[in-house]
Amino acid sequence: MIKLNVGWEQTRFIASMLINVNVDKKAKMVRPEQLFPLPQDIYNTRGQAKSTPEQYQKFKAKAEAALAKRAKS
Repeated sequence: MIKLNVGWEQTRFIASMLINVNVDKKAKMVRPEQLFPLPQDIYNTRGQAKSTPEQYQKFKAKAEAALAKRAKS
């Protein structure tokens, strides 16, 4: 089932590339998701934040602590 979905994703991507090569204005370009819907499209989170600002600050502090620890060694 997953191979079938990947095949359809590839087909949709190639079709969008063929369409976009032949458009005269950038505004007329299409994204693969605009051609036809696939079942996995419900999991697409385009345009949404991947993390909250609090999660980012927590990760940043952890990364800085790891870099500081490495610099001491």
